[in-house]
Amino acid sequence: MKMFYSQKVPVVIAVIIILIFLVGNNNFRNLIRQYQEIYRLKQERFEIEKKNAKLKREIYLLEKEGSYIENIARRELGVISKDEVEYRFRK
Repeated sequence: MKMFYSQKVPVVIAVIIILIFLVGNNNFRNLIRQYQEIYRLKQERFEIEKKNAKLKREIYLLEKEGSYIENIARRELGVISKDEVEYRFRK
Protein backbone atom coordinates (compact mmCIF):
# COMPACT_ATOMS: atom_id res chain seq x y z
CA MET A 1 0.00 0.00 0.00
CA LYS A 2 2.88 2.36 0.78
CA MET A 3 4.35 1.75 -2.67
CA PHE A 4 1.04 2.75 -4.29
CA TYR A 5 1.08 6.14 -2.53
CA SER A 6 4.73 6.72 -3.29
CA GLN A 7 4.03 6.26 -7.00
CA LYS A 8 1.10 8.70 -6.94
CA VAL A 9 2.84 11.50 -5.05
CA PRO A 10 5.10 12.63 -7.93
CA VAL A 11 2.13 12.59 -10.33
CA VAL A 12 -0.03 14.64 -7.97
CA ILE A 13 2.81 17.14 -7.42
CA ALA A 14 3.36 17.44 -11.18
CA VAL A 15 -0.36 18.05 -11.77
CA ILE A 16 -0.43 20.73 -9.05
CA ILE A 17 2.63 22.46 -10.52
CA ILE A 18 1.08 22.44 -14.00
CA LEU A 19 -2.20 23.84 -12.66
CA ILE A 20 -0.39 26.60 -10.78
CA PHE A 21 1.57 27.44 -13.92
CA LEU A 22 -1.53 27.53 -16.12
CA VAL A 23 -3.83 29.40 -13.74
CA GLY A 24 -1.26 31.75 -12.27
CA ASN A 25 0.38 32.70 -15.55
CA ASN A 26 -1.11 35.91 -17.00
CA ASN A 27 0.42 35.27 -20.40
CA PHE A 28 -1.38 31.95 -20.64
CA ARG A 29 -4.68 33.56 -19.71
CA ASN A 30 -4.09 36.27 -22.31
CA LEU A 31 -3.38 33.58 -24.89
CA ILE A 32 -6.67 31.86 -24.09
CA ARG A 33 -8.56 35.18 -24.35
CA GLN A 34 -6.93 35.86 -27.70
CA TYR A 35 -7.96 32.43 -29.01
CA GLN A 36 -11.51 33.15 -27.87
CA GLU A 37 -11.43 36.54 -29.59
CA ILE A 38 -10.13 34.95 -32.80
CA TYR A 39 -12.95 32.39 -32.71
CA ARG A 40 -15.54 35.15 -32.16
CA LEU A 41 -14.13 37.25 -35.00
CA LYS A 42 -14.12 34.26 -37.36
CA GLN A 43 -17.79 33.65 -36.58
CA GLU A 44 -18.58 37.32 -37.14
CA ARG A 45 -16.65 37.30 -40.43
CA PHE A 46 -18.60 34.25 -41.60
CA GLU A 47 -21.92 35.98 -40.85
CA ILE A 48 -20.81 39.15 -42.64
CA GLU A 49 -19.66 37.18 -45.70
CA LYS A 50 -23.00 35.37 -45.79
CA LYS A 51 -24.88 38.67 -45.60
CA ASN A 52 -22.59 40.16 -48.28
CA ALA A 53 -23.32 37.27 -50.66
CA LYS A 54 -27.06 37.76 -50.12
CA LEU A 55 -26.77 41.47 -50.84
CA LYS A 56 -24.70 40.82 -53.98
CA ARG A 57 -27.39 38.44 -55.20
CA GLU A 58 -30.09 41.04 -54.57
CA ILE A 59 -28.06 43.72 -56.39
CA TYR A 60 -27.70 41.37 -59.36
CA LEU A 61 -31.45 40.71 -59.42
CA LEU A 62 -32.26 44.40 -59.14
CA GLU A 63 -29.94 45.24 -62.04
CA LYS A 64 -30.80 42.35 -64.38
CA GLU A 65 -34.31 41.17 -63.57
CA GLY A 66 -37.13 43.67 -64.14
CA SER A 67 -39.69 41.29 -62.71
CA TYR A 68 -37.78 41.23 -59.41
CA ILE A 69 -38.28 44.96 -58.96
CA GLU A 70 -41.94 44.57 -59.85
CA ASN A 71 -42.38 41.79 -57.29
CA ILE A 72 -40.76 43.90 -54.57
CA ALA A 73 -43.00 46.87 -55.45
CA ARG A 74 -46.09 44.65 -55.32
CA ARG A 75 -45.11 42.92 -52.07
CA GLU A 76 -43.75 45.86 -50.08
CA LEU A 77 -45.61 48.84 -51.52
CA GLY A 78 -48.85 47.25 -52.64
CA VAL A 79 -48.44 48.46 -56.25
CA ILE A 80 -50.92 47.16 -58.82
CA SER A 81 -51.08 47.81 -62.56
CA LYS A 82 -53.85 49.80 -64.24
CA ASP A 83 -55.81 46.81 -65.49
CA GLU A 84 -55.67 44.81 -62.24
CA VAL A 85 -58.28 44.67 -59.49
CA GLU A 86 -57.18 44.39 -55.88
CA TYR A 87 -59.15 42.13 -53.59
CA ARG A 88 -58.93 42.55 -49.83
CA PHE A 89 -60.22 39.93 -47.45
CA ARG A 90 -61.00 40.48 -43.81
CA LYS A 91 -59.33 38.16 -41.38
